[in-house]
Amino acid sequence: MVNLDRLLQELTQATGVGYGGSVRDIVAVQLRDYGMQAQLHDDGSVIGHIPGDSSGGVMIACHLDEVGFMVNRIDDAGRIGFSQVGGVDGRILPGQEVVVHGKRDLRGYIGAKPPHLMSPDERKKVIPSEQLFIDCGLPVNDVKKQVTLGDYVTLNNSYRRLKHDYRSVKSLDNRASVACGLCAMKALAAADHTLDIYFVATSQEEFSGLGARIHSYRLPITYAVVVDVTFGQQYGSCETESFALDKGPAIGRGATIPEKLYNLFVRAAKDLEIPYQIEALVADTHTDAESIAFNKEGIPTGLVSIPVRYLHTPVEVVCLKDIDRASRLIIQFIALLEVERQ
Repeated sequence: MVNLDRLLQELTQATGVGYGGSVRDIVAVQLRDYGMQAQLHDDGSVIGHIPGDSSGGVMIACHLDEVGFMVNRIDDAGRIGFSQVGGVDGRILPGQEVVVHGKRDLRGYIGAKPPHLMSPDERKKVIPSEQLFIDCGLPVNDVKKQVTLGDYVTLNNSYRRLKHDYRSVKSLDNRASVACGLCAMKALAAADHTLDIYFVATSQEEFSGLGARIHSYRLPITYAVVVDVTFGQQYGSCETESFALDKGPAIGRGATIPEKLYNLFVRAAKDLEIPYQIEALVADTHTDAESIAFNKEGIPTGLVSIPVRYLHTPVEVVCLKDIDRASRLIIQFIALLEVERQ
């Protein structure tokens, strides 16, 4: 898993809020290294294609974007105000290091009114985003030369190798799944297929679902697999709403997901003797699945999720083994799907 580890580090240290950032170029380079063309679309999505015999197509969708912020004001002291893009836990924001992606990248820290200047009632409450600001430690004129309204801001954190194949860093939601999808595409590119296989690193899942909606409509696909992350078990989490790390990927089952695809994923896991968990999804999956499944006349869509702790923070935690298992699960699922269609 050395290659997976390196790939995940490169993906998570890149940036990509909304439709921008450097992560798109990394994905494109990987796809080209696997011998396929990579298309970078205006919406921010990146697409790779493995040709089949044109009897149908399957889309592997993994969203590229991470949670972050957008600059919405700069005051006369050079403090940068921001709005959230995708939703970050407001409790952890004060003191976080960020990067403002202006004309050049500026490192800064999220500041707030000091607690000893707050009233007792204020100290009990989460500070609203509009009362927070980013301080880059620069004079106001320098800030205004480099930063404009609408610039994106990302959390900043280094890639940490923990014990037992655990890794901690920002943007594992959803770069863990992008790494999973790329590993699957590398293996799939080495074999012949009856289905056209499209890897789509989708844009804007965190706030609009734009990339998944556009490309599931545009591409000639008959099936789709969404790869995303789900809540990893942690202190205070409920077993019915979270999933253990290093116990395999979670296979989605619910209203959006056809039972046929769910059953094929379970069969694939059993064929490979891969441990798996079942994620019961009564209604909305809160992933790109709805943007795809409810498109056109309806596109049968499966969901595989990788457990990650501390979602939407700079210290998300994943197990590399779960990413590898999810990748192998997708490869076997496609093999079974091709047999079922014969």
